[in-house]
Amino acid sequence: MSNRKAGLGSEHPLCDSLQLAMLILYFAVWAIDGLSHFLFRVSTVVVELTSFPLLLLPSFLSLSFGIYLALKSHDAVFGETTGQSRLIGSGVYCWIRHPMYLGILLFCLGSLFAVFSLLSLGVWIVFFMVYDRMATYEERDLIRILGEEYIAYRKRVRKWFPRPRQNPGNT
Repeated sequence: MSNRKAGLGSEHPLCDSLQLAMLILYFAVWAIDGLSHFLFRVSTVVVELTSFPLLLLPSFLSLSFGIYLALKSHDAVFGETTGQSRLIGSGVYCWIRHPMYLGILLFCLGSLFAVFSLLSLGVWIVFFMVYDRMATYEERDLIRILGEEYIAYRKRVRKWFPRPRQNPGNT
């Protein structure tokens, strides 16, 4: 039994298992393909198509922003001493509806930039699709619990990609 605090709504029943399996699969494929490339020159790594130093910047940015999103969203959800009983619409949750999931995906994407493997890219796309399905499941439960409040939040905040600020002068 998990000792996590009860939050608002429920996670997908296989959430933890799916995340662990996808992370293991992703990094196993990434490592094996990268190692095969550097040792045997047999893999789907396409790093020669671009300059490796040029890949370091997007890798660093993606890793950094992924860690930032994961930490900030984790603090927002689990940082309080009492169980969450309301919609979180501030902090990173005012930019995107699933910052914890996006943080993990961006972290993996950052590693993908470091050793750009087509096979790893394919696994990452499947990873994204799994997260999208889990997020959709969780959103249906939040609509059931919060109704119009969550529907209004969904209209205001995008699921995966932040909306550009429409009025930069307003805070």
